[in-house]
Amino acid sequence: MSDGNFNRALLPKNELAAGIRAGKAQMRTRAEQAFIKTISEHLPHLSDEEQQALHNAFMQHLRTT
Repeated sequence: MSDGNFNRALLPKNELAAGIRAGKAQMRTRAEQAFIKTISEHLPHLSDEEQQALHNAFMQHLRTT
């Protein structure tokens, strides 16, 4: 009979972890698209190279957090 505690090693490893990774990837993609849209709407005077540099910096920050 269980006392309410359980061994986490007995839980399925793939389903939960895969779901969390998929959710993170989806949120990262949404954040990237929102950032691209924001740059193009609010900073249209920037050149393509400058916009790409901002995008790369944002993605680098997103990967480290």
